Amino acid sequence: MSAPTPPRDSSDDAGTPRRIPDVIETLTPGDVPAAARVLADALAEDPGYTYLFPSAARRARELDALYRMTLSDAVRHGTVFATRHAGDVTGVVAVYPPGAYPMDARRWWRQSWRLVRLALHAREHSRALARFGDLTSEGVPGDAWYVEAVGVRPDLQRQGRGKALFEAVHGTIDGSGAAAYLETTKPENVGYYRALGYDPVRDRVPLAAGEGPWIVPMQRA
Repeated sequence: MSAPTPPRDSSDDAGTPRRIPDVIETLTPGDVPAAARVLADALAEDPGYTYLFPSAARRARELDALYRMTLSDAVRHGTVFATRHAGDVTGVVAVYPPGAYPMDARRWWRQSWRLVRLALHAREHSRALARFGDLTSEGVPGDAWYVEAVGVRPDLQRQGRGKALFEAVHGTIDGSGAAAYLETTKPENVGYYRALGYDPVRDRVPLAAGEGPWIVPMQRA
């Protein structure tokens, strides 16, 4: 675990700087379960996930399984920052360096037991989930950092943690001279990411052929 980093003044509402009480740390493998739960709760109402996992009663379990797998890989092959307050993980962002996404066969094999668990949770949605993964894999530029996931605990949102996490990410990326890339299926997020320096880089892509939520690819130079 890295030394705690004092968060800068930041706000999720434009024009009102705030200082969050959290520290920002690099996530360790032991924190993956708690961080996965934060992401599952934070992203449960994202249009992409409500489409992929239509049962609200099951979605939390399905997303928890998905993000345990994602974060277990990201802590080894990327960087995961977390905001933490009073010992609890309150926000998470996972980012991969250029060329580290998508996972290769060796990394998929390491995650095989988690894939089985995810398949059991989301078996009837596996085809749509695979399409989502394929679209993302095809869209991530090979020379850009990929912001794979970001989320803040629902009861603590709009207080500056999201921007503080992006400041940590950009502090890592900017020294490399590479671009940062992300995708969103939530229209309200487009303006939020624009304020952080991201712009749409291609036409939006339908999650399902001609229907369903749209994936908006965005990049920060």
